[in-house]
Amino acid sequence: MLRAEVIDAVVAERDDAAVVVSPGASSGLMHATDPHPATIYNMELGYTTAVAYGIALGRPGERVIAVEGDGSLFAGVQVLGTLARHPATNLTIVVLANGIWGTGEGNVATTPGGPAQLAALAIACGLPPERVRTVADAGALRAQLGQTKTEPGPWFLCAVTERSSSDRSGGRARPRVLLDTVEAVDLTRRYLRDRR
Repeated sequence: MLRAEVIDAVVAERDDAAVVVSPGASSGLMHATDPHPATIYNMELGYTTAVAYGIALGRPGERVIAVEGDGSLFAGVQVLGTLARHPATNLTIVVLANGIWGTGEGNVATTPGGPAQLAALAIACGLPPERVRTVADAGALRAQLGQTKTEPGPWFLCAVTERSSSDRSGGRARPRVLLDTVEAVDLTRRYLRDRR
């Protein structure tokens, strides 16, 4: 599956969920596809899931989605153990598993585990096995994301994506407007506050 197909599936099933996106091409694609005010783009490496988890804990009535790269997940993998001990039933983690560190040219070093190992790691950290899925096509991913709307999580969805630094999705697309992480956090905070 292409990175763009994963982002399209998230956007299609998002509704009004808050979304936190890891750094790199996924953030640019998310902004280009759906510049929603409750989106934090280019979250620092290793913090995407942790920040989404914090939002989920603070807003238990709102769905929250972390769009995470496999490399970024490895940088902050300890959050899975905390999530297992203190579950946030409104949190969904979508991991784009392309098997390499980064999405820009020259980033071809292999991450220390494939999609099956990532799913096994999530289960080993204590996430419920029935809420951990590995999906290899956009239709299956979209169906799984639809399921997260009606069944409590936390959910861990590992999306198997093409192993390429640019994956024919447009490389390292950047948000079209100059929007840094602090601004995105502020916009998300205000959007969620105003929805009360």
